[in-house]
Amino acid sequence: MELLMDDEEDNKHKHFNYAKIVEQQNLSKKKRKKLLKSNTPLEEDDFHVDVHDSRFQAMFTSHLYNLDPSDPSYKKTKATQSILEEKQRRREERQHSQKEAQKKDGAEAPSSSTKVMDPSLSLLVRSIKNKTEQFQARKKQKTK
Repeated sequence: MELLMDDEEDNKHKHFNYAKIVEQQNLSKKKRKKLLKSNTPLEEDDFHVDVHDSRFQAMFTSHLYNLDPSDPSYKKTKATQSILEEKQRRREERQHSQKEAQKKDGAEAPSSSTKVMDPSLSLLVRSIKNKTEQFQARKKQKTK
């Protein structure tokens, strides 16, 4: 009989506190949001995300799978934090590799002052210049 009574006492401590519920309901929405944001520790969970699993690559490459921390149903957990950290790491890695590729391409390509223009392109540029000069000359003659 004592064991049954002990269980009830343990559950009593885990039960809700009516005074706290009434107090939270009386707070304005802004104060409630501030209170929730300030007390947002990581949710306790045992879920672990394998961020290196190839089946989940779209989560890191597609904008359709972005996590939205401003969403009301978003919960800050260890799993969501690991996803966000991995996405940030991959983004930085991709930017770094792009910068190195640009440096490498820039070293091999000749500078802009010594570039040789394609003959067909230079003909096109010359013909456009001639046509604009002719147009400007006709415009001057009409105004005189």
